Amino acid sequence: MKGPSLDSRHLENLAWPLVLCLCGLLGVGLINLYSTTGAPSLGLNTFTKQVIYTLAGLVVFLVSLFFDYKLLRKIAWIFFGFALAATIAVKFWGLTINGATRWLPVPGISEVRFQPSEFMKIALVIALAYLLSSKDAEEKLGFSDLLFPLLLVAAPFFVILKQPDMGTALHLLLTALPIFLIRKIRLSVLLTVGAAVLLSLSWFFFLGGKGLLLEHNIIQSYHLERFEIFKSQEKDPNGKGWQINQSKNAIGSGQLVGRGYMSGTQQKYGFLPASVTDFAFSALAEEWGFVGAAGTLALYLGLIWSMLSGVNRSGDMFGSLLCTGMAGLVFFQMAINVAMVTGLIPVVGIPLPYISYGGTSTVMNIMCVAVVLNVRMRRHVYVEAAVKQNRAVWKIPAQLALAPVPLLSTRVLSCEDPEELGLHPTHRLPRVEPWLKHLARKPWQTPGLPTPH
Repeated sequence: MKGPSLDSRHLENLAWPLVLCLCGLLGVGLINLYSTTGAPSLGLNTFTKQVIYTLAGLVVFLVSLFFDYKLLRKIAWIFFGFALAATIAVKFWGLTINGATRWLPVPGISEVRFQPSEFMKIALVIALAYLLSSKDAEEKLGFSDLLFPLLLVAAPFFVILKQPDMGTALHLLLTALPIFLIRKIRLSVLLTVGAAVLLSLSWFFFLGGKGLLLEHNIIQSYHLERFEIFKSQEKDPNGKGWQINQSKNAIGSGQLVGRGYMSGTQQKYGFLPASVTDFAFSALAEEWGFVGAAGTLALYLGLIWSMLSGVNRSGDMFGSLLCTGMAGLVFFQMAINVAMVTGLIPVVGIPLPYISYGGTSTVMNIMCVAVVLNVRMRRHVYVEAAVKQNRAVWKIPAQLALAPVPLLSTRVLSCEDPEELGLHPTHRLPRVEPWLKHLARKPWQTPGLPTPH
């Protein structure tokens, strides 16, 4: 197993738009949290803790860039097993906050706790990417191929649902969905799954399924109350509909440019609940208005677009599936939270990534971007010796190709290679300085490379 290393050539493939969008969202989150919590005191208040969590996430982010993402294939089951064990341990040693048991204490540090379900999301993406990438890319997956991956999704789903945390459990399902859809699946499987979903919904809503799930504590009564509130939000605005109505009031009061920084009355005077966690977007929209909210969503769009671009720019199927899963993780979390605070879906208790307060969530969401960056940076395998030229790389005639150099077990792509070269070649020539590309220098004019015959 290779140790940590970062070739300077990898930095040429660094996706700067992805880095800038991440930094922009983290900055927006800290600015918004400072407004909702006030200036930091001598002790560890909410804002100070979030600064520490963000810095810790960025340190992990930088360190992870020195490791090849293919290392995740070797530790996929270790990571998944640890995350699942920690998620199960919550039932026995977890901390209960606001009626939900979702956190584990850190031994010896009473102020710090972590949420295993956040680790579980990334661990599931890695495990599914490893499993599904081991299949032939052109092979259509059948029931036997999908049975074990579906069990991997089902196990943490029901464990998290029993905490109870329906929002995170549903987010886990949505995160896994794009990873399956990017692979070719037999039509019979898709039709069977679609029919099963329709039958399950019919059983739940019309055939007494809700009562049976309540009886076995698979879902809680307040889950159904939230759904009823969603259907009639205006019937009890001062009671059960208080949260969502105050959220919409805060967003609407921001109008075009907002009330001004640190001037949001809804969250300042306690009318907006959970303004630092689940309803952080509402507090942001109140102070910055439509312009600020739209700008924040534009940063999310740029982030997710850059993450998805790594799907086609990956050097292998494992990397493509990793990028798909990480992008889906961030997108669905953002989409659920924004839809929730605007009243488009029932309240499910999902924080807004990079904006809401939360240590484990912040670090894990930063790690999602780090994994995608790692895939994009290492989409080429660099070799120290010149290899037979590939027209798809340098756009030169075949007769000017460099003489081939034997490379032990390394496959060399040539101009006549019948395989598809639409994504990226597996190998590239040794380093070509970026500025030489703009001077129309040919690769063999780079110092150290041999002259073609």
